[in-house]
Amino acid sequence: MLADQARRLEDLSDLGQIWDAVQQTLREEGVDFVIYLSVEEDFSRPQLFTNIPAIYDGYAPERDPFLSHCCHSYAITPTGVGYLAEHDYLPDPAKAFIARARETGFQTGMGIPMRLQGTSRFGGFNLGTRLDRAAFEARLLPRREEFRLYCLLAHRRIEEVLQGPVAVAGEFPRKMIAPQHQEITALTPREREIAYLVAQGFSRKECARLCSISQHTVSDYLKSIYGKLGVNDRVRLAQVFLSAGATPD
Repeated sequence: MLADQARRLEDLSDLGQIWDAVQQTLREEGVDFVIYLSVEEDFSRPQLFTNIPAIYDGYAPERDPFLSHCCHSYAITPTGVGYLAEHDYLPDPAKAFIARARETGFQTGMGIPMRLQGTSRFGGFNLGTRLDRAAFEARLLPRREEFRLYCLLAHRRIEEVLQGPVAVAGEFPRKMIAPQHQEITALTPREREIAYLVAQGFSRKECARLCSISQHTVSDYLKSIYGKLGVNDRVRLAQVFLSAGATPD
């Protein structure tokens, strides 16, 4: 599974190596083009990682239609010129940008938001392929939730390296606080924090460090969490958060 491949990222601390590993893993799964793009709430200070920088020649990354039209919800949006006819609502410059992307080979893809508009920084992944629409929908699109989980874990690792360690022991950055959703209301606030960290790929040791508790206590919390949610491993736990739309914001 792709989630298993994400474990490789935990052994890397250099951002360049992490990005190379992400590209390699996705390439092996049939993804030709990878764009990881985020901006501030006002669309300033774009942060871009991509293996097709030519797509932004003469076009500012913060104007990428992925940001303005795919980051209002956590829904995965089909992207690329193969789906342009279904996005007639887009302004002409955005349509031209998508059509021009075809020159790089980007035919079809999926936009996977990691954070939504309205937060201090938002954006996510756009995974592109050279496949026509029929082939893309047969081979890759059915695996979209698997790709989402991998991107979520990669996003978490990249942010961890960019931001460095938590400054104050036991203090959670906002992105680590689990949103309120019906599926997880049975959990206590601390259980939600532990569950959300584990769902994002943090190990028990990392959870213990971030929460200033022992690994044994983390294990006790997880036992309670699994019992309340009716799951028995971290993959199923992550699926609970994904189905609830409770991805990091």
